[in-house]
Amino acid sequence: MTFSDLLIPGGQRADSVVGDDALLRALVSAEAEWVRAQADAGVLDPPLAARIASAIEQAEIDPEALASGAEGGGNPVIGLVAMLRRSVAQRVSEEASMAVHRALTSQDVMDTALMSVVASALAGCHEALGRTGDSLARLSAEHADTVMVARTLGQHALPMTFGARAGRWLDGVAAAYRETDPDHTWLPVSGGGAAGTHRAALALESMAEDSALDMSLGDRLGHFWARRLGLNGPVADQVWHTRRRPMIDAVEPLARAAVACAKMAGDVVISSRNEISELAEPAAEGRGGSSAMAHKKNPTLSILIRRSGVTASRAVGALMESEALAVEERSELAWHLEWEPIRTVARHGLIATSLAAELAEGLIVDPGAMTRNLNLDGNSPASRDTGNSADQARAAARRWDTAKEQS
Repeated sequence: MTFSDLLIPGGQRADSVVGDDALLRALVSAEAEWVRAQADAGVLDPPLAARIASAIEQAEIDPEALASGAEGGGNPVIGLVAMLRRSVAQRVSEEASMAVHRALTSQDVMDTALMSVVASALAGCHEALGRTGDSLARLSAEHADTVMVARTLGQHALPMTFGARAGRWLDGVAAAYRETDPDHTWLPVSGGGAAGTHRAALALESMAEDSALDMSLGDRLGHFWARRLGLNGPVADQVWHTRRRPMIDAVEPLARAAVACAKMAGDVVISSRNEISELAEPAAEGRGGSSAMAHKKNPTLSILIRRSGVTASRAVGALMESEALAVEERSELAWHLEWEPIRTVARHGLIATSLAAELAEGLIVDPGAMTRNLNLDGNSPASRDTGNSADQARAAARRWDTAKEQS
């Protein structure tokens, strides 16, 4: 039997991107494309590189043995390289197997594979945020004049419109939509070699054909590797084995996306309370039930979105701490501490945005309840000045249209 982690409801929405199978595919792809990049850079015969890369992609990987063996070297790349070289030796030649992982170190492959996972997560979040934004733009326009009471510090404040509140949700989603656009993010490969000096790559210089690119061989290999993987090339002459800002910058948009969705979800949790009843989540079979109280309809979607927003933001904090712990040219602790937080941010970014799209698309708005709650203050209709709430709602919808056009 296979299933997602039972302690992460909604996790199945992200498994195809961040699960172990997805990570293993990213690791194998990183190794295969590195071989092809060697041919691109002129240090490996192209037909031979194609055969080696094919043998890598056809390798039989034992995930359990790989996971168990990772204990010996501290990471799964060491065992994976041995399995891939064995496949190449069997399918091509023993000599050809030495091109596998040549001039790389384990951290290069792990970091680059994780960047590929982050790239897929960004694409998934971006698509889900687009759906959410479309729904919120519709709600903002439809309810630009729907009067409700604003609440500050948990208490009734002044009249406003629901369209304005939805517009504020929308602005947060729009910002996250722009930040998660894979075409506008910097996702670099990592190719510094054993101590970040490119020493092994430079040793191949005599084998390289002339290149039109004005780069060292190490940077040239990184450029072609990135192009093969759909990532960005490394910044010239910069190695980020212990300068971890590139990874933090890559995952932060995923956390901000989850947080933007959590803001909306928090408002829905409050507004769906029985004594307020201004909003309700879309109904679905099996959703919102209680094991002990059949009458309950819990705001489960919103609860899980808020959980993911908080979890993702905390995981970014853990990554920041890891950067502070990084030492010398390879950390004995900080790098290993990053792996789960990276996957956590990606997983919960995907969960939050996917659930938020479903929530926004089916959100039930009750204008009658909004009027009833507003009347609790004894305000007459004539005194319900909502300021420029209607204008704010319509402006948010226009800003969303602009954000989509620019993305």
